[in-house]
Amino acid sequence: MAKKTSRKKTSRKKKRYINAQFLWLLSALAGAALLISFSLMEMFPGSWTLILGGVLAVILFVTLILSSRNQKSYAIKTVNLVLCGAMLVLAVLMPVYQNKISDLFNIVTGNVSNINFYVINEKYRAAHPEVFAESEVSSQLSDHLNDLFITSVTADAVNSATAVSKVREDYGVDIQTTDRPSYLEALQALYENEGDVLIMSASFEAMIADNEEYEKFRNDLKIIGTVQREVENKIPQSSVTITKEPFIVFFGGNDEEGDLYLEGKTDVDMTVTVNPNTHQIAIVSLPRDSYVDNPAFGYGDKLTHLGMQGIHNTLSGLGDYLGHEINNYFIINFTTFRNIINAIGGVDIYNEYEFTALDGQYFPEGMIHLEGEYALMFVRERYSLPDGDFGRNYHQQQVMRAMIDKIASPEVIVHVDALLEALEGTFLTNLSSDSIYAFCRKQLEENIDWNIVNYHVIGDIDFAECASAPGMELSVVFPYPNQVEFVSQVMSDIINGEIVEQQELPYGSYYTETGEQNGW
Repeated sequence: MAKKTSRKKTSRKKKRYINAQFLWLLSALAGAALLISFSLMEMFPGSWTLILGGVLAVILFVTLILSSRNQKSYAIKTVNLVLCGAMLVLAVLMPVYQNKISDLFNIVTGNVSNINFYVINEKYRAAHPEVFAESEVSSQLSDHLNDLFITSVTADAVNSATAVSKVREDYGVDIQTTDRPSYLEALQALYENEGDVLIMSASFEAMIADNEEYEKFRNDLKIIGTVQREVENKIPQSSVTITKEPFIVFFGGNDEEGDLYLEGKTDVDMTVTVNPNTHQIAIVSLPRDSYVDNPAFGYGDKLTHLGMQGIHNTLSGLGDYLGHEINNYFIINFTTFRNIINAIGGVDIYNEYEFTALDGQYFPEGMIHLEGEYALMFVRERYSLPDGDFGRNYHQQQVMRAMIDKIASPEVIVHVDALLEALEGTFLTNLSSDSIYAFCRKQLEENIDWNIVNYHVIGDIDFAECASAPGMELSVVFPYPNQVEFVSQVMSDIINGEIVEQQELPYGSYYTETGEQNGW
């Protein structure tokens, strides 16, 4: 019997592969998404969108030709795949960055005032039994309703009244108060046990700590309650078109960490006058202790203290003093400053003389690179400088100029993410987001090389009664009128479109070119 032979049927599977043209199509769609996302970024100029569109068109055209001729080429498919992935990632990141930038202006900060209730703490009481019979003190405000509360209505009527009213509302009690002309005297009354609880806005803490006698007062007190008052911003959003019109911005900073508020002292007092048409900038700084009129009280005060009644008070007083209307502000504290310096990779400045700061940090003469903490030490130090506070002002100007130069350069693009993180919720300004976007577009499109001049006014140190501390004489600076007149004219020249050059500031004198003498 013949054997039946059976043939094994073998089935071959066709190899399937992704067509290079299909991957190119995905790349083209990703490129279109990237171009649309990029065009929606408000800070980038329209010309950049056209350039990006042209670059993408060339790349896609070349890859299309290659994909058509080599549909099975592994190398071509890899190129298309990498292009597709890269463009999709960028298309997704663009809206993320746009939202981050929008959030910078949508986060509302600084619109509250914290009013604290302070008592002398147990440690200080125990160390001074001759003043305080008992060392124990309750940390609950409700346990002090029958005590005597110390206020300073003259210095801060609104916050004092708000705190008293809030206690009445919450506890149904009209507390007993004793008033002092200034918070320095109010604090002294608390130390001398002439009252039990001090009512004071938290913004006055820094002002009191500037006084050598009370620089460590926070160590002796504890807070037993806090009331918040909503602060009205009396400076409207700026209406100036900063890409076409000259403008002045007040740059203020306080020597504190943490949150920013519309009410508070300013340790850095600087005006930046900008003419976007002639590409001129003038940075003018005044000593924080400059003796100027305080509009809130109608007589002389330290410039730094004008902000205790709000940023509008600082802009009004400084504007009157310099003879220019100042309608714009940008406020930071040293937390923001340190973060910005780190975000842009530090700055390089020329240090004119070597010195060692009080914390031991050494700064050599010559070109030095300053990172965040190092830069912060550089601009804060004054005690080891030959010209003290005036030298500190000069250092602040140096770093400010270096920051402007770096932020205005194309190099900042690689630091965008870090810069956005550094700025989030850490500055106050009335410049609109649209204005700032427009200014960024102008700078990026034209790559403007700004001509920057800078001056720091000095003066004589003396003592004078200040509006913020009635009846007390504080150390102040009387700026030289001829220097004030000089910088005011520089600001006018820039606003009027004149070309200015860096000059030596006139030697300090109490006589101006018109023969007028200082009025103080």
